[in-house]
Amino acid sequence: MGVFVGLLSTLVAVWIIASKFGDGFPRVVDYWPLLAGVGVAVAGWVVQGLIMYILARPQLADGRANPLDMVRIYLAAAFVGNVSPIRGAEIPYEVYLLKRRTGLPVGIGGGVVFTRGMLNSSVIGAASLVGVFFFSGLTHLSPGEFFAALALLVGVWAFVGWLVRRTSGHGGERPRGGGVLSRLLGLYRELREGFAQVWRQGPLVIAACVLLMALYWALRLAIGPLALMAAGWDGNWLPVIVAQMIITSFIIPITPTPGGSGGAELSFAALISSLVQPTMLLSGVLIWRGLTYFLILLAGAFFVGWMHFHHGGEGPGVDGAPGLR
Repeated sequence: MGVFVGLLSTLVAVWIIASKFGDGFPRVVDYWPLLAGVGVAVAGWVVQGLIMYILARPQLADGRANPLDMVRIYLAAAFVGNVSPIRGAEIPYEVYLLKRRTGLPVGIGGGVVFTRGMLNSSVIGAASLVGVFFFSGLTHLSPGEFFAALALLVGVWAFVGWLVRRTSGHGGERPRGGGVLSRLLGLYRELREGFAQVWRQGPLVIAACVLLMALYWALRLAIGPLALMAAGWDGNWLPVIVAQMIITSFIIPITPTPGGSGGAELSFAALISSLVQPTMLLSGVLIWRGLTYFLILLAGAFFVGWMHFHHGGEGPGVDGAPGLR
């Protein structure tokens, strides 16, 4: 159902773009940027899997997982997230896969997933703020808004540091009883301890993951210019990169469709329409969305099916719900 809604939303957006902005039938003019875009997208998936592996590595003493396994888990969870209109649907499924495929406890798995999510949001959020503030060609951010947003970002990281220090050295008294509240409190404490344990690996490990996440977003943001180049465009990369930052940080999170489909295409076309010739716009948007959404959707669907048939029903259930045995 989620795939159908996402495809329908994209088709509606394409129709609007073609009638309002586009001119001509979509086509690929140059194939090397298209192939480069595919390679860059795949490299980004590998970087995400490597980040997960680094964060989880101290708990993988028996060698049950390697970076390639983490890439598979990342893609399978990304599929669930991209077919569900509910933001964050991939989080519990990714924690579940980490437990089933690598043996990580729920607390540690949750710590790995939440830490990677924090790094992901912080890197692209900070980059978006800087890009929007210093490049006013697409939009504008006042100094007050800029510093307030940065202060909020710093405050979140300060809270994480406080939480890790507070949790270090003691686990607290375990809740007793079998009630729902006791179970929820126990899960919360387990996740908190797992999160702190991941962060106790040291600042060098976290710094390495920050650098890898910056590399991931450098690769991801290069897809937009490459997609437009495949459509015949030859222009300044900077405004296209900033446009992608805006869409990723501010448009897709509030678009109530799977993977932000519809809203992402319309926003991209609107932001770059003054930079790209009408004959190239629709082609560039379709190639960009194919590389950033449908490619990972297909790869994720493959690995979900592979896990389901080869590892005892680990694929998602109806409408992306985890298929627990």
